[in-house]
Amino acid sequence: MRLLVMVTALLAGHLALAATPLSVNPDFSKQQNQPWLIMITQAGCHFCERLESVILQPLRASNAYTGRVQFAHVGIDRGLMVTDFDGTAIAGRDFAARYGAFGTPTLLFLDAGGRSVSEPKYGVPDAIDFYSYQIERTLELITRSQ
Repeated sequence: MRLLVMVTALLAGHLALAATPLSVNPDFSKQQNQPWLIMITQAGCHFCERLESVILQPLRASNAYTGRVQFAHVGIDRGLMVTDFDGTAIAGRDFAARYGAFGTPTLLFLDAGGRSVSEPKYGVPDAIDFYSYQIERTLELITRSQ
């Protein structure tokens, strides 16, 4: 039993290290010529936590989009700032509002220059498996157009 726990812990640690990285309140001006999947979030958002743990974290851990999509969280809490695509500092709330994200969670799909390439996805529906499929389908479409 003890060996099983150790192997599970090592495997979980390996998956976390191998996963596609996640940027929190990133510097969007550092271009990498890849589209973005951005979750607009805020402290205490239980739906955001569910979306992250059930869909986004496993998606990053799969490495299916490593080198193809950049993943980020942008917080809309008071005082949180990000560096915009043009290099200027902007409040996370203002960044989100520009793309019509007034609630959390909202998923934004942007190209490397900050232009929206797909409709945002709002909230977390009960049919989360179908929602996961929709997100993956959107990522496939936006990476094909690169």
